[in-house]
Amino acid sequence: MVHDRICLFGPDGSGKSTLARLLAQYLARGDYVRISWVRGSHMAASLLARFLALFPSMRGVDNPYYGISIPKNLRPLWWFLEFISVLPNWFFRFIMPSIYETVIGERGLLDFLVWVCVTTEPGFLKTLWGRATLALALKHCRNVFIIADLKTLIRRKGREPTARTLPRQWVIYNALAKSLNLISVDTSSDTPIQSLIKLISELGM
Repeated sequence: MVHDRICLFGPDGSGKSTLARLLAQYLARGDYVRISWVRGSHMAASLLARFLALFPSMRGVDNPYYGISIPKNLRPLWWFLEFISVLPNWFFRFIMPSIYETVIGERGLLDFLVWVCVTTEPGFLKTLWGRATLALALKHCRNVFIIADLKTLIRRKGREPTARTLPRQWVIYNALAKSLNLISVDTSSDTPIQSLIKLISELGM
């Protein structure tokens, strides 16, 4: 069987993790399947974020996991650090395993791209690092946009740390998916199994 990389991307609460698990169960009947993910602030970026959180001048609400806000003048350096930190994760979780098994991403490089935009600014998309991230995501993965309406997302994730970023996530994800003309699955009113059937159909399986 030809091995594949399928990346489900979309805002928190859209159903990526559930669909990744169900799709893995469906494909596992005739293939080796791995579920992987990447997002943002890996490795060096994560360590630096924890260090920056110690300084009152760096604390803020832009990044809800670390409680920091990166000043505008430091963002180009931060974007570079985020990019080089995510590459090893992408390689070892997606590229290398797919030599011998199918990889399903419950978050992929497009999620990383959006997350950096959400926690800093959408200007990241126009940088060398943002364009390189986009190129890698489109070249090496079949990306499917998993989405739900904003009220549904808030209902599903309203108590989690990232809940306050959901409106911004929703706008950026929708704009990116539309600009890339990618296939999508709306989970707003469907059961997980109904959404899985849509996903399988969109993937042509």
